[in-house]
Amino acid sequence: MKTYKLIINGERYEARVVEYTPTHAKLNINGHDYLVQIEDDHSADVPKLGEQEKSVPIAPHFSSGFDARSGEVHAPLPGVIVSIPVKEGDEVKKGQPIVIIEAMKMESEIASPVDAKVSKIFIKERSLVQEGDILMTLEGAEVKAPAPAKAPRKQSRPPAEHESAPSDNILRAPIPGTIIDVKVSAGQSVKDGDVALILEAMKMESEIHFSTSGKVAKVHVARGDSVQEGDPLIELGV
Repeated sequence: MKTYKLIINGERYEARVVEYTPTHAKLNINGHDYLVQIEDDHSADVPKLGEQEKSVPIAPHFSSGFDARSGEVHAPLPGVIVSIPVKEGDEVKKGQPIVIIEAMKMESEIASPVDAKVSKIFIKERSLVQEGDILMTLEGAEVKAPAPAKAPRKQSRPPAEHESAPSDNILRAPIPGTIIDVKVSAGQSVKDGDVALILEAMKMESEIHFSTSGKVAKVHVARGDSVQEGDPLIELGV
């Protein structure tokens, strides 16, 4: 399972989702396992931790990963895009919120690293992003080169032993979770960016989008199924 390296309020954490079910999740943070009970109640309630040496602070504000040579703004952690308070062509100031992201039931602001203009936005509200994914590109005096218009970087991971190597025509689960709804059926034609299904993880519902166009050859999951990271969800025909 992928390890996520986080910096929260100056503290460094390494976190992995070891196990996930609709009722609980097991997280490994800095080498310690935590059992998170997922309760069927209001979102304001906080999950209970089975083991905890010290509390993990809430981080309402993040500095994005920023490449000043290309103007690319990268996601500092995995999560769900809650809102995008800017649009392409907007002028933004350093420190101004440009993306609101939700992770582990915390909403955090991602701030602009420089004074600039928003050149290209690659994300949508309710879309799921992984650490390092391109959120948007900026251009301006503090960016050394014009922002390139390119597709978001794909995340790669080694396949599990029981899986075949990922191929471009198979949509796979980006994180462990439960299928809430499947938006397509076999034989249906889809386009790049269309919503494939709704995935719930850590009590957050996320839209999973197609990254290529084609015709649905096979749907591997159904509503209510639990999936793990890398599991095949939908296969597109040639």
